[in-house]
Amino acid sequence: MAVESLVQRAQSGDREALGQLIERHQSQVYSLALAISRNPNDAADLTQETFVRLIKSLNTYRGDGATFSTWLHRMTVNICLDAMRRNRRIPLSLDISPEDGPEPQVSSEDHWVEPEWRAEFGESAIEVQIALASLPLQQRVALTLHYFQDRSYEQIAAVMGLPMNTVKSHLLRGKQRMARVLSAPLPTKRRPARPAAHHHPRGNLRLSFVAA
Repeated sequence: MAVESLVQRAQSGDREALGQLIERHQSQVYSLALAISRNPNDAADLTQETFVRLIKSLNTYRGDGATFSTWLHRMTVNICLDAMRRNRRIPLSLDISPEDGPEPQVSSEDHWVEPEWRAEFGESAIEVQIALASLPLQQRVALTLHYFQDRSYEQIAAVMGLPMNTVKSHLLRGKQRMARVLSAPLPTKRRPARPAAHHHPRGNLRLSFVAA
């Protein structure tokens, strides 16, 4: 069943539809929370907090040009940033970048859309997650949404509350930084075990970043 139909049913009090909505979006919300918090336990708590907020505020969703997923991801980002502000007692925002210097060219080649990079995602997923955690917050969020959740530039801009060119800049800087991190071999003690392979539309992530 289409997501929007589930939303309408859930808004009418259908608990089964609400459960399906949560089940469909749970892994996406968790991966986004993990990208922001960089802590699996915190990400699990933030995922739960997001869905508690979702249950309370679902009737406020009207679409208004944004898909349900975009609306939910924006809610996730806000909840995660609020939690980090409370814990760290410091200002935290997606519109403040730690990068200095001129904006990079945003029209760089993206190897993930090329057929030769469509290999097994599972071979490098854990290694990519380790590298992703080393990036600045804005780049982690943008890359997670674009490459792990297949969101468009427009959707990412809506989720992050940023202009599209800024989103493209974060993506390019993030890919460049990921390429540097992934081009160096991991120490033996940190090298993750290879997980079971499964297909992903973006192909082999590690090769993509290194070749970018």
